[in-house]
Amino acid sequence: MLSAFFVDFLSRFAPSSPTPDGCESSADVDATDVGPRLTPSKELRDAARSAVPDKREQAIEAGLLTVFVQGTLFRQRVGAALMIVFVVFCWGHTDRAALLAWLAAGLIVLAVRNWRERKYVGGKAFDSPSMRAEFIQHMRPLYAVHGAIWGVSLLFCFDRIPLYDQMGCWLVLACVASAPLTSVSLVPRLLSAYTNPLFTLLILILVTLTTLRGPDPDSPRFLFLVLPLFFWWLLGRFGDGILRNQRQQFGLQYDIALKEQEARTAIETKDRFLAGASHDMRQPVMALSLYAEHLVEHPDMHLELAPKIAVASQSIKSMFESLFDLANLDSGQVKLNVQTFDATDAIQGLCSNFEPLAAAKNIELRVHAIDATLRSDLVQFKRMVGNVLGNAIKYTAPGKKILVAVRPHKGGARIEVWDQGFGIPAKDIDRVFQEFYRVDRADMPSIDGVGLGLSIVSRLSRVLNTRVAVSSVVGKGTRFTLRVSSAPLPGAESAR
Repeated sequence: MLSAFFVDFLSRFAPSSPTPDGCESSADVDATDVGPRLTPSKELRDAARSAVPDKREQAIEAGLLTVFVQGTLFRQRVGAALMIVFVVFCWGHTDRAALLAWLAAGLIVLAVRNWRERKYVGGKAFDSPSMRAEFIQHMRPLYAVHGAIWGVSLLFCFDRIPLYDQMGCWLVLACVASAPLTSVSLVPRLLSAYTNPLFTLLILILVTLTTLRGPDPDSPRFLFLVLPLFFWWLLGRFGDGILRNQRQQFGLQYDIALKEQEARTAIETKDRFLAGASHDMRQPVMALSLYAEHLVEHPDMHLELAPKIAVASQSIKSMFESLFDLANLDSGQVKLNVQTFDATDAIQGLCSNFEPLAAAKNIELRVHAIDATLRSDLVQFKRMVGNVLGNAIKYTAPGKKILVAVRPHKGGARIEVWDQGFGIPAKDIDRVFQEFYRVDRADMPSIDGVGLGLSIVSRLSRVLNTRVAVSSVVGKGTRFTLRVSSAPLPGAESAR
């Protein structure tokens, strides 16, 4: 049950995507967060947990309060029963009107507590920190009043009723102080609100009553003060231990639920990956097979069929190379060769390589660069930016423009690729980094490719300390922003 609770809680704390400032975009996606994974590695899981440390804490706090309110009815019944038992022990030995007034006050507080706490049983009552704070704020006065009511109960029994009845009253007070410990200790502020008035009034009343009686050498009355103080301290220690154990248990439940969610995501990603690979590979393989059979039957058509066979073979080769790249990136087998280089020179050289491709589609490729120095893997850096640039050219209509901008940014560089392409709808923008996913619309021409370029970008961004964001307006274009950091890369080898 607890595992299911945390799985549901994790889904409700899923991060939302912010909208970039100053941009007319329909959505903004961080590729380092949404990039799909074939096998979530330990490093990725640790990075995800360190990126959102408060979510685990919020889940623990919500779980503690949920368990606390689930036991509210039992606590109220036990509290009411103990108040009645206490009245029975004192009945006939003290002022009945005062005793009944004390009982009525206690039962009213219990009823109000029960009414307020039951409003939070079930559902999503403690999902937000504000709701949890509001609950504690409303309940603290009630717990303080309830503790004070039990504290003044000593006026009815101490040294005023027979010895056996006094012993019964002390046992009731011991139960009142310790019985709720297993649940109330889950909310330390409510525990202190309850026990502090209770023991403060008990000790004050003991001091007052023993002082009024005067010294008695035959009775060590100081024990009446030492024992309640020790009991108060002991309950605090026990409460801290219970809370610590429960927090650890809920933390483990959260981690198990997180791993369960990761496992389900990995299975879904694997299924989607295999389905996409089989679908996209079937067409060139079947085409290659048909061309080969036709060539066997009509050898005289080799001049016509050979180029088609070459195109189909190249498509299959490109897909396999991309698949191997994804596998290497997911398994962490990429060896980085870190060196210091000028990002502007690297981007200008990369754009020179893409100019013939852009010119073939009558696309104007512009570069606006400010000197920026990076320390990273030059080959993988060019590959990451090249996949973004190639994707922009692929989805931009002839006669349009593409701008590549480079500028320094917080110890690294920011590379932006602006295109005047078809744009990405908001419902699709968080899926563009998935394997084999391509934005297909009726008003768009057929786009060649296997849909793996941005998946590789997503994985390379994690390897190269890069945050990738994409914003888009349908019909106007798309902007990819790569914030590359020069921070040391894990597992990298420096170039000599």
